[in-house]
Amino acid sequence: MAIRFSSPNQPPPPQPVHIILASQSIGRKQLLEKLGLRFRVAVARIDEEAITDSDPLIMLKKRAAAKLAEIIDHPRVYMINDEAKTIVIAADSMAILGKKTFGKSRDREHAKEILKSLMDRTHTFVTAVAIAVLDGGSVKKIWEKQEKTSVTLRKLNSTELEQYVTRYDFTRFAAGYALSDAPWDLVTKVDGSYTNVVGLPFEVLLPVLRHIKIIE
Repeated sequence: MAIRFSSPNQPPPPQPVHIILASQSIGRKQLLEKLGLRFRVAVARIDEEAITDSDPLIMLKKRAAAKLAEIIDHPRVYMINDEAKTIVIAADSMAILGKKTFGKSRDREHAKEILKSLMDRTHTFVTAVAIAVLDGGSVKKIWEKQEKTSVTLRKLNSTELEQYVTRYDFTRFAAGYALSDAPWDLVTKVDGSYTNVVGLPFEVLLPVLRHIKIIE
């Protein structure tokens, strides 16, 4: 899929809508920046850990939808301009291995436990995306979709694992790792969407942005 990034020496193209990213994920912000989009971050005030389901795919969908609903249901709290067209982008990611799910780690030991479970194995990394378009203060359309990617991690020895949880902020990433911050070639294979593993799959996002004519 060809993606046209903005040149750093050129101003971004005209943008007829306001964009809100309902996430404080560094990876998601970097992906939107690479598209040359102007946006602001508004973190949804929900307890996503309280949203559960026996099916992890349904749980992810519910969490992304809850983040989106929190933003669009409270336009004053999140400073949505009801006189402008606005797009709100929400997402939630996790790793799945068999019947186990791995989100963000609680602490250092939990991060080590997660990585030990995933190392030397292939897991599925899933991101659920929920996007809404508002115009005149009313919701005009909502898109909800998931993307799956197979990821293989190599096995770190005890010293490497200890160095990893010491040097990197594992609390920011689902499953305790990030493609941009993975040391020692931790990620050995990505089969599927790279941007999905970063946290915002372009396979889901770009068709929506093209539909509402934000990008070509």
